[in-house]
Amino acid sequence: MIRKPSSITVDNYGKELQEKEPLLLDLTVNDGDIHQFAAGYIPSHWHKELEIFVLLEGRVQIGVGDSTYSLQAGEGCLINTEVIHSFTADIPSACHYRSFVFNPDIVAGMPGSIFEMAYVRPLLENGVPFIAFCKEQGDNAYFEQFERAFSAFAAEEYGYEFQVRDALSNIVLYAKSKGAGVASCSVPSVKEKRLKEMLIWIDQHLGKNITVSEIAAAANVCTRECQRIFQQYLHDNPIAYVRRKRIFYAARLLAETDSPVTDIALNCGFSNPSYFSKQFGELMGSTPSEYREMKRFY
Repeated sequence: MIRKPSSITVDNYGKELQEKEPLLLDLTVNDGDIHQFAAGYIPSHWHKELEIFVLLEGRVQIGVGDSTYSLQAGEGCLINTEVIHSFTADIPSACHYRSFVFNPDIVAGMPGSIFEMAYVRPLLENGVPFIAFCKEQGDNAYFEQFERAFSAFAAEEYGYEFQVRDALSNIVLYAKSKGAGVASCSVPSVKEKRLKEMLIWIDQHLGKNITVSEIAAAANVCTRECQRIFQQYLHDNPIAYVRRKRIFYAARLLAETDSPVTDIALNCGFSNPSYFSKQFGELMGSTPSEYREMKRFY
């Protein structure tokens, strides 16, 4: 089933939880709009799966590690495994995208196979974190195979799994070839590992009072290093990130539950409902009640 997501869910380790059809292909297929997410922003997350992405309309900013990339309509990208990344709508109009988030084993096959040893493992272990694709730069093969995989998955005709696997294999092969020779490695840096530890701790303590020193302690770094890491990778300070994370979590609760606004504010770490409404309005452009009504309407 093709998903139209409006939020992401992470586990206790900060990794995104994928919703997959059981006993079928170990992948998730998305067809949506970045604006469907709160404030047009898919927060920083990571996963063990590869991600391939095509933007059909609009313009988005993609944060990958400590770098930022801009994608226009008609462009695409591959995001390697275990890489922290985020998506932000860069214009107010539609930012329609499609993506596959899939287990590399679909392409690699059995451990120790020629497919794993010669093609998949080098891409995962030594490949670049991010590869952009553009038709104007001769990357038609990427988009042709992406459309082939998406169409086969959407139709679900007998044997479509073979078509999807073949198209994904061609994309991985093409990506490995394009990324060859680039002096970069997908292995997370020490700073990125520390950032993951701090993000995990924040997710586990959103409903409580949080200080910068506590966030820093989660990764065994000083407060100054904590602030540097957040600025380098998330372009934000730790407390501002926490506030934004709380608002996004509150937006999800408003859309998916009938809990009173006051209860949601308290559960998301806001002791003052009026302050919560003010902060929510500044980021989301509406009051909590208006946001809930809008989500119910759609």
